[in-house]
Amino acid sequence: MIGERNKEKRLFYYFRPEELIPQDHVLRLIHEHVDFSFIRSKVEHLYSHTGRPSVDPEVMMRMLLVGYLFGITSERRLCDEVQMHVGYRWFAGLSLEDKVPDHSTFSKNRHGRFKESGIYQQMFDEIVRLCVEQGLVSGKHLTVDSTLVKANASFRTMEPVVVKLDPRQYLAELEKENPQEQDKKDDEPWEPQGDLPYKGAKLSNQTHRSRVDPDARITRKTKFSETYLGHAVSYLMDNKSRIILGADRSRPSRRADCETAAELTRRVRWYYKLEPKTLGADKGYASGEFVHELLQEKVLPHIPLVDTRRQHEEGIYPRERFQYDPEQNRFICPQGKTLRYWGIHRSNNQQVYRASVKDCGRCPVKAACTRASYRSLSHHIYDSSLQLARELTKTQSYRLSQIMRKRVEELFGEAKEFMGLRRMKFRGALFVREQVLLTAMTQNIKRMIRLLSTKKPKREACAMKTIPTAAFQVTYRLVCWIWRSLQTENSLVSQLT
Repeated sequence: MIGERNKEKRLFYYFRPEELIPQDHVLRLIHEHVDFSFIRSKVEHLYSHTGRPSVDPEVMMRMLLVGYLFGITSERRLCDEVQMHVGYRWFAGLSLEDKVPDHSTFSKNRHGRFKESGIYQQMFDEIVRLCVEQGLVSGKHLTVDSTLVKANASFRTMEPVVVKLDPRQYLAELEKENPQEQDKKDDEPWEPQGDLPYKGAKLSNQTHRSRVDPDARITRKTKFSETYLGHAVSYLMDNKSRIILGADRSRPSRRADCETAAELTRRVRWYYKLEPKTLGADKGYASGEFVHELLQEKVLPHIPLVDTRRQHEEGIYPRERFQYDPEQNRFICPQGKTLRYWGIHRSNNQQVYRASVKDCGRCPVKAACTRASYRSLSHHIYDSSLQLARELTKTQSYRLSQIMRKRVEELFGEAKEFMGLRRMKFRGALFVREQVLLTAMTQNIKRMIRLLSTKKPKREACAMKTIPTAAFQVTYRLVCWIWRSLQTENSLVSQLT
């Protein structure tokens, strides 16, 4: 018999919202393992002790966490979802009778009370500290990487950079841009010349900025990919648990990525009291200055370095045939002539040594030494650090670090696909950094509750059986191989120190 629902509505309903949440739901697991009461103590100094009570800051942060967990990028839509969803209400601490905060409350607090308070960085640090206390983070082997994220702005908002000029320079530029024509009649009607401004004009980061997001920069991933306004997002990941130990926003450039990575690595040491030993990265971080800075911090760089030293043509004397004199800072060629120090190329941090045109002009082996009028050599100012990093690429720990390094791409994919980081929803470096920190904090919470809620496997009797001889030999050889690799790294570090 076909069923029919009862259309009569009951006057009263009795139920408990927590009974509707499944036991293995992410919101219930977060509620069990994470205590968000620390938020009130972090923002208490930002509120007045008199006046009308405001919205509970813990309620706002819990609602924001719901938005990042389920990819709700619009705060207006987030308030509507919390209004209708019983599970969201329960997680945010709102009963069925409580009023959901208006979407304008988030904007007012972001642009006013929380703008420069650093509350989002403190929330991120508190979650990382909780992971460290639970023993989920070792902090010994780390990985750093960055990704490009589209800004919430288009090329139509680009404007020329305003440069301050004194009155004389301003009048000269004005007269140059608007030359006076004597033969032009004053009563001639004005006609528009050309199309809209900037259409077809070449834009660059040196001459133009976005009107709505001045901190965004023109960038592209590869030479043949799409060009857009974007920001760079950097993650510093613990290889053991994939917990994000550092997250920040920077300009989309390799130099800015290296500076951000160095700052995040230092922050892990002095804020979380961790001692990183290795740092894995891709070839975009193959900078001599960055490698040298890591070695100064006693961190081994596991970075694929390309030997950029000039490869000479066949029959040309290589650099190894020249003898370096450290006392007088010069090179001696095979014929006994001197290559004196010329200067430093700031673009690539190369120290240049040049021979005189007179010595090379009458040299009997000039054809085998150089094709130019004089011989020159380049020497990187951090050549010793780069050479040590090249030796590290031959170790087994470097190979393991490069394998683990690729797992940070999964974090970027998760943030872009499920948490709305494919395109920034805020504008300006300050608010973009807020989105980056909250996204990374949400990923850490998901990773933490997964690790804490996973049951440890029980020891079975079969685990105590005798290990076969062949398996024991293979394991013993593998342990010896890893031990020799670690000893090689320690010897390289001792040579540096």
